[in-house]
Amino acid sequence: MRRLLIAFGIVAVGAVTLAPSKANAVPSFTRQTGMTCAQCHVMFGAPVPDFTFTGKKFRMNGYRVPFVTERIEAGREGALGGKRLNMSLFPYLSLRYQSVFATQAKAPGAASAQPISSNPTSQLALYTGGPVADYFGLWTAMHLTPDGSAANNEWSLGLFSFAEYDLRFTKVRKNNVFGLAFNNQGIGDVSGFGPWAPGGSQLNRGGLNDRSHPNRGNLLGYAWLNNRVLITGGASPGDNNLNWQRLNYLGQVAYAIFNTDAKEAWVNVMFKAGNDALPLATTTDVAANRSWSYGSEVGGVPSYVNAAGAPQIADFTRLTTEVRYGFIDRGPHSLEVGASFNVNTDNYLNGNKLKQNSVFGRARYVHNRTYGADVMIGKNVTYEHTVGATTTKIPNKVAYNTHWTFQPAMNMIIALQYGNAQALTAGAPALTGWNWGLSVDFLF
Repeated sequence: MRRLLIAFGIVAVGAVTLAPSKANAVPSFTRQTGMTCAQCHVMFGAPVPDFTFTGKKFRMNGYRVPFVTERIEAGREGALGGKRLNMSLFPYLSLRYQSVFATQAKAPGAASAQPISSNPTSQLALYTGGPVADYFGLWTAMHLTPDGSAANNEWSLGLFSFAEYDLRFTKVRKNNVFGLAFNNQGIGDVSGFGPWAPGGSQLNRGGLNDRSHPNRGNLLGYAWLNNRVLITGGASPGDNNLNWQRLNYLGQVAYAIFNTDAKEAWVNVMFKAGNDALPLATTTDVAANRSWSYGSEVGGVPSYVNAAGAPQIADFTRLTTEVRYGFIDRGPHSLEVGASFNVNTDNYLNGNKLKQNSVFGRARYVHNRTYGADVMIGKNVTYEHTVGATTTKIPNKVAYNTHWTFQPAMNMIIALQYGNAQALTAGAPALTGWNWGLSVDFLF
């Protein structure tokens, strides 16, 4: 074991010290717009991208700004760091590769940890997007996913799935953007308030390993007013089906106290309510026959999904309130911090009830666009299951996840992740475990 850890340490150090000084790799939006990745993101991963104020507005405007046709470069030639970019033009397609140098986990309550493992082909993704005609824009993400036939989720045995689809129609009037969206994303993702978020929200559930479940067709309308106010509203079918027999309503209202990349602050409220959600304690997985299966993350609490895969929901509410603050390139410093309070309630067809309220906080700091840390911490302050007149609490502990990153180019990240995991049982103490991983992430 000691020799193995030393070997992995050598690999990690080598990856940092021998990283190439040039990189011909960025998302396709950079090729189209002439803007570098750093204008819309502080980091594109480790684990998910965050959006600057410019990035949010670009997204709300239907993924469009004027085209360019020249080669795109940024930073000093030959430099090693997150400010350097050198790439050729290939406008509409980007590829993403992720490899895991080493990973290990100790399951909650287990006596010992699992063996260290590696996976050079942990994920492959294809991204397409950009302007379509005069007022339309499109974004899609397709991922190579395990098909369920291999016990260890070997990615070489897999199939492509639509992870994200987002079609926009937008009209710009001075500093105002009015748009319509047809997509399969969460409501926070529409405006760039996701996927990076403080944590704990239950607004968008059911996916697994970047697979959307299902590719539901959210219908949304929004207004971005005077670069300061965002209003979004619409409806979607169920969390695990495509039909509109039952449906859910979604909404978002956000106000920018500060509205520049140099100083950005938001108060953001998002909600979802209706009668066709995946229950709060329900987990999703993929069976060997490539079908979705359902379980419960809490011992003693049913999944509340019947044998036909239909959630047994009478009605539900999901509410997330966030406060965010950030800035980019203040000297060598870039920062985004956020805090959220999440209120969630399920009322089931048999009269039972599940309630979950949580508080989460998160911070992402990046020095010179090259060295970074992302820390998320939170806890369910209320988690209880009611059957008839009896309410049983679901004890839990503080959850956390961290990423420590080195970005040798805008389109490459080496990240060390460490976090904890919990196994919950109604009326019993939570069991805890941990996990860590060292990975590399490329965009071309």
